[in-house]
Amino acid sequence: MTASVTRQEQPVGLLVTGCIDFANAEALAAEGQAILAQLPDAAGEWVCHLGGLTAGNSITAAVLLSWQRVARTRRHQLTVTAMPDRLQAILRASNLLPVFNPVK
Repeated sequence: MTASVTRQEQPVGLLVTGCIDFANAEALAAEGQAILAQLPDAAGEWVCHLGGLTAGNSITAAVLLSWQRVARTRRHQLTVTAMPDRLQAILRASNLLPVFNPVK
């Protein structure tokens, strides 16, 4: 299954579509990190919209954590919107849900 991460302008951040899995996780993590590294500091809140994500799993959580680290290095919070229920349950069980300040 294919997945993609692209820059979104309003709100500023990332747009994820498809399914993040073992085969594409490393490449998607790097693509998202590169996008975040180029976002303007004055952009305010950064958002990662997961409405196009077809599945959420622990690999997805790892990729999101890599993006959150980049955001925090730049003194931003990466807020996640439209998080799939399964991914939310994984993050909650790992005590990581508050890290993403999820918005439905």
